[in-house]
Amino acid sequence: MMKNKYLLAFMLLLSAGVSAQELTITYTGTYNTQSPTLFAESGLNEEMRSSLASAYKDVVFSSQLVYKDGESEFRMLPFGEDQKVVFMGQTLNLSSNNESLKQNYQYKNHGEGLVLEKTSVFGKNFIISDTIQSRPYTIYKNEVKEILGFECIKAVSEDGKTTVWFTSHIPIPNEPYVCGLDGLILEYYGDQIISIASDIQNEVDHAVVRPEGKIMSKKDFDEMVKKRVDMLKRH
Repeated sequence: MMKNKYLLAFMLLLSAGVSAQELTITYTGTYNTQSPTLFAESGLNEEMRSSLASAYKDVVFSSQLVYKDGESEFRMLPFGEDQKVVFMGQTLNLSSNNESLKQNYQYKNHGEGLVLEKTSVFGKNFIISDTIQSRPYTIYKNEVKEILGFECIKAVSEDGKTTVWFTSHIPIPNEPYVCGLDGLILEYYGDQIISIASDIQNEVDHAVVRPEGKIMSKKDFDEMVKKRVDMLKRH
């Protein structure tokens, strides 16, 4: 059963019509340090990769989804306090990335089936374009649990690497992760991160902004990054 405050707020939201739907969902995240693919793209040997993953075991971060009238922003939030990672005798202060975290985000337009990712790589800013392409998931209707007062159903990706809990009581598909499920994802267990909803509000405090600038396709961006990484490995 849904908690009364969330049920009442959401029923009032629905009564106003889907076109007026506004939601802000905050998630608490951690790195899946038990995953053999975490930081696999770093190019480190397995021993060093495992050591780097272990260094991130206590890191906690927050992300936020803002959804309004079929458009959304999903971004990591700046660290509220210093979180440091020690690796190979070097200390990395994660809060030093706060300025880039404020600028980078993922935009979705559900009506257009469009995803735009604003990100910074190799000291340059990019806007990466892709389409919302759902992946096949197996739904386990008999496995349910309550998250923030909403009844959620378990679903597992075809390759078994991702498990999510989604609620059809908030019928927003492909948020914040593209999974093709008929409802909002409130818990996500992937091979890189674990993300769990910690707060839901039926309002937003700013307009959803579509990134502007030179756009690169995801295919071209991935090829560019691969070439750059390969070049760095050779030096």
